[in-house]
Amino acid sequence: MTPASVVIASEVLAHEIDQLLQTMGSGEVSVTAYDTAWVARLAGRYPHADFESSLEWLRRHQYADGTWGAPLIQYHDRYISTLAAIVALREVGREPRDQRRVKRGEEALWKLIGQLGRDDSDTVGFPVVSTALTQDATALGLDVPQPPIRFAVPYRKKVTALLSQPVRDWRASPLIFSLEALRSALGEGDQVLEANFSVAASPSATAGYLLNRHDDGALGYLRRVTSNGVHGGAPALSPIDAFDIAWGLTHLYRAGAVDWQHPQVRRALDHLWGMWSPVVGVGTSSFLPVPDIDDTAACFTVLRLAGYPVSPTVFETYEADEHFLCFPGETNPSVSAHVRLLSALQLCEDYPRYPQWVEKVLRVLRRFDENGSFWWDKWHASPYYVTSAALGALHGLADDLAHSRLKWILRTQNDDGGWGYLGTSTLEETAYCLEALLIWDRTVQRIDPSLLAAAAQFLQQNLGKIPYMPLWIGKSLYTPYVPVKAAVLGALFAYANWKSDDCQRDE
Repeated sequence: MTPASVVIASEVLAHEIDQLLQTMGSGEVSVTAYDTAWVARLAGRYPHADFESSLEWLRRHQYADGTWGAPLIQYHDRYISTLAAIVALREVGREPRDQRRVKRGEEALWKLIGQLGRDDSDTVGFPVVSTALTQDATALGLDVPQPPIRFAVPYRKKVTALLSQPVRDWRASPLIFSLEALRSALGEGDQVLEANFSVAASPSATAGYLLNRHDDGALGYLRRVTSNGVHGGAPALSPIDAFDIAWGLTHLYRAGAVDWQHPQVRRALDHLWGMWSPVVGVGTSSFLPVPDIDDTAACFTVLRLAGYPVSPTVFETYEADEHFLCFPGETNPSVSAHVRLLSALQLCEDYPRYPQWVEKVLRVLRRFDENGSFWWDKWHASPYYVTSAALGALHGLADDLAHSRLKWILRTQNDDGGWGYLGTSTLEETAYCLEALLIWDRTVQRIDPSLLAAAAQFLQQNLGKIPYMPLWIGKSLYTPYVPVKAAVLGALFAYANWKSDDCQRDE
């Protein structure tokens, strides 16, 4: 690895960051094969709504091995995306080569089925979604395997609890995000549409709804999200405004690149404040009705830092006996949500429950410390995401955990200067690691400058390579553009300032 010979000036980066702030809150998310496949299934039912373009998107995006999904292989993503795609092509595909595409996808599923156990985490809703799609595939005459399902019993309990309600409150259950898998259970009077006519800000869930009943507003929502310059492809969610703002501002704050009084920052913060509930906090989107502790902790942090009167009492909603819930009724805890909560709590050390809550979070992190070097998390395909975020949060509270995470990051840098868990270095993972190491260098102990320089050089040389690699785990892998770009620009901004300070120390 060679040190970066040129550092992008912080003034240039500040301009790029200013441009990013103007789009913050738009909630733009990458297109996924999974969501596109569900929208494509509407082509037969709504022939004048231009959903044929989604079918054409599927035809153009099958890999040579017969699969669909994100470029880097996460097996649940490839499995569920391929299954959804071949169901759509068999159901509504009329092009002569569609059945050949289906056959190749069918064969690929039998090869993928044995690889699912290699993933650290499932995709969201995999038990219910894979079951429903497998039933659809079988009804269409496809020969597909029955996927092994982790957490099957808790999922059955969750589904039973919802469907056994005399009046089903779909909007209070995280299962609404996977409504496409449960669409046959919709009652005549069940209310599921949001103000933007989506189901939980999910194109696939909205498409599932439209397979059962007609709604012009829902049709309009899908036409908007599939015509946004992606030629029929549907995003994983739309929009994700709270997540967009909170995660984006967090990265810029860590880089020292955010002014809380900047007009665009204030606009974004006021939007979060308008969404904020002192009882339950917020969710990922204005149009996803179920709040969660991950978004709540992230929003709490930026709002608190900016001087908004948020209270840590909001976290009481999510406290369970042994851990904190990310969502009500979740099947497995989220490590990253606990790390984010730990960071939020450090802004309110005078809160009476602070010692008790910190101790509970640390017990969870130790319980999930299975290898002594890093954690996996159910919201991201790379352990660098949660591990890098944990460094600063753990320092002074659990230094043994912090130092073992630090060592793992330092020892796993690739020869190109970047980091990447799924086989190749990515901008996003490298930004997370550089961000964490610069904070550690500034607050705890010096990091080898050549290591930091090599990481900055990797980011600088690859800055124009977009779209970013999908690494976030939804119902399939996706990229939230603003938070990832904020991490990349923030890491480079922080490095430029670090380099300037380091040169001054050497003089």
